[in-house]
Amino acid sequence: MKKNITVSISAMCLCVAMSSCTLFQKNVRTEAQLPSDRHGVQNDANPDPYRNQALQRGEIGGDWIIEKVLGQPAKGQDTPYLKFEPSSHMMYGSNGCNTINATYRNNAADSTLSFDQMITTMRACPDADVSEAAINQALGMTARYTWSMRGDRHFLELYDAGMQPLMSLARQSFEFLNGTWKVSMIDGNKVDNDEMQLVFDMSEMKVHGNTGCNVLNGSIVTDMAHEGALSFQNMATTRMMCPDINQETALLVALEAAATVHPVDNNTVDLLNTHGNVVLRLVRAQ
Repeated sequence: MKKNITVSISAMCLCVAMSSCTLFQKNVRTEAQLPSDRHGVQNDANPDPYRNQALQRGEIGGDWIIEKVLGQPAKGQDTPYLKFEPSSHMMYGSNGCNTINATYRNNAADSTLSFDQMITTMRACPDADVSEAAINQALGMTARYTWSMRGDRHFLELYDAGMQPLMSLARQSFEFLNGTWKVSMIDGNKVDNDEMQLVFDMSEMKVHGNTGCNVLNGSIVTDMAHEGALSFQNMATTRMMCPDINQETALLVALEAAATVHPVDNNTVDLLNTHGNVVLRLVRAQ
């Protein structure tokens, strides 16, 4: 996707060559930009600063995957998502094909929410099944919001002025990973080495740990490809001779293959590869 494409769109109006139209109001900006923590629609992301306490105060922030729009599953060439930055009241995201920006205003007292100055890139989307137009339309009609929890997941619901549902979003967060975890299984094989541990620091997007012999360090990369999308980069270890080098190698290979993380319960998480197979099971260290 090219950056710095001058655009201005409206879900409710048509734009002709050499002209532009605002989506909601005046003072439209001229460039659709990605949030500062992304270099592409799906790539590196800083940890979600959003907390349960902020949600309960009615604040809106963090990364949300669009699951439904106008009563239908949200579909796209890229995963549709919205990212809210409370400090700037900026919304960034993807409508399934193009990057979108807008300002937003919300009032926790009456649960009102509105978007303004919305713009987008204008990449051609050959797939007719993309939810792009529906997402743009829903954002233009948004007037209220509610949130709820289903299990351990947060959901954000957007409504029009008559409280008709427009969009359902699920929060993308990796805060549950913070802390120290013992490696319980690698590729289904039980690990009995208590020294084999991983420490996740989501505030720094770093992983540290011990392979059972050597010290390990690396970077954590998350994206909006789908729920729980996570991988590891720049992995490095010390080079001490280990009596069971095969198990260390298996751990490093599993970390390289990891593509998503799934919390089994409060004390157990699985790392899965792109085929959905569990490559690592971690148990929270007591």
